[in-house]
This record gives sequence, structure tokens and C-alpha cells, in this order.
Amino acid sequence: MTMPIRAENKDRYPKDWHAISLAVRQRADFKCEKCGVPNGELGGRRGDGQWMKAQPTGTDGMRTIWPKPGEWAWCGNGETEGTAQLRVVRIVLTVAHLNHTPEDCRPENLKAWCQACHNRYDVKERRKGIQERARALAAVGDMFIAPADPGRG
Repeated sequence: MTMPIRAENKDRYPKDWHAISLAVRQRADFKCEKCGVPNGELGGRRGDGQWMKAQPTGTDGMRTIWPKPGEWAWCGNGETEGTAQLRVVRIVLTVAHLNHTPEDCRPENLKAWCQACHNRYDVKERRKGIQERARALAAVGDMFIAPADPGRG
């Protein structure tokens, strides 16, 4: 699974983006280069951002049963005091462009980050994009608003 690319940005990525992003994730040994959490791991984040692995919920006699993403379950770091009930997510290792330019795929511009670290890094750029799209939508709406009649009171 990869981070979704907005339709209007798809043409900005090179044709071999999947191979490039795979090479970046391989370079990082399929772990987040910021927080170290492995790709595909189940767990949750405490309020302070610390990652905690999901704990098994039981067994059916033949296999261990694990919580599903979206469920609340016990997560921990191997210490009794370090356990907490958290909303479980599955880590998705993404590839971030440090300069927010999809055309720039130099290795030094790309980092393998989990979705939380990637989103935290991109928050200002995403907010700016949301505001720009809202302004553009409002401008289109303005074209269809009838001007006020100056003859009315």
C-alpha cells in the first residue's frame, strides 16, 4: 500500500515512481526513518506520539488472534507499566519528498516515513493546499452569484 496521490498531481510523478519508492523503503530496511516503526506493524500511538505494539487478544487453539485496525486494544512496549488501550492502526511506510516537489526524486530528497511522521511533516503544505482549493471553489461560486440590483433599496 502506498500513500494516495491526488489526481491533479499524478502527472508530476515519474513513470517509475513505484520502483523509486520501493528502493527508498528498501534503503530504510522497511522501517520509518524518523520513528523506527516497521512497515505493516499493528499498534497505536499514545498521546505523546510514542508507538506501542498491539498485543494479541487471544488464541483459537491453533493461532494467535490479533486486533484489527480501527479496534481499541491493549498495546505495549514489553513493560507492564507501558501498556495502554489504544486505537489500533497498521503502519504504512510511505515515501516523502522533503521539498514537496514530486518531480524531484533524488535519493537525498526522499525519506521512508510512516504515515504519522509523513503527515506531521506535510501538515503546513497540506493546510496551504486545502486553503487554495477552498479559495478556488469559492471563486467559481462567485461567478454564479447574481450581482445586487442597485435600483433596489
